Amino acid sequence: MSGQAGFAQQPPAAVKPKPKTTAKPGMAVWSPEVQKTLGVTAENFNAEGLNKLTPAQLTALLISARPDPRKGLLTCPASGTMPSGTLKVLVTVAGDDPTGAIAAAIRSAVGSISGVDVVDSAGTADRALHVVVQEQTVNKRTIGFTASYLTATPCSEEIAGKKTEVELKGTLGTYSNAKGPGLAKDLAAMLEQDLQQLRTGGTK
Repeated sequence: MSGQAGFAQQPPAAVKPKPKTTAKPGMAVWSPEVQKTLGVTAENFNAEGLNKLTPAQLTALLISARPDPRKGLLTCPASGTMPSGTLKVLVTVAGDDPTGAIAAAIRSAVGSISGVDVVDSAGTADRALHVVVQEQTVNKRTIGFTASYLTATPCSEEIAGKKTEVELKGTLGTYSNAKGPGLAKDLAAMLEQDLQQLRTGGTK
């Protein structure tokens, strides 16, 4: 007897559509380096406001947060043992601030926080605040500013007897404000909460 074997035809596997990236020409886009360095996924890239930066500004933010690739003995301020008095904060500002007015306002606002001194060196700082400013324009007219920020803990790494300065990333976020000085107040209020966590042992 001869028989015929029948094979059920399997439906073609569904192809998942790739997520669309709605990046404006000349603006920053997500990359694996963004997730590796900042911990931001492709889905959260726009929510964090990073799509409002130019590629150069995103690169500046990545460089400020990128740890030393070499491994060694890492020494950081111990959690819960930060000085109860004055905390030293390093503030860096990059981006659209040709006159330096926004950077000056941010440093002034941070320096006005009770128990905080602004310093110029990571080696003497207990905490760092890195800011990238983006000017928002409509028809070539400035309508406001956006600031992407990253807090970090300055540490030192010793390799073969040589010490280098590295950082452990903390909080990443974005503020928008119609006026530059308003950004400074928002950033200072955020940092004050960040430092309160630092003093109580809740460092990131």
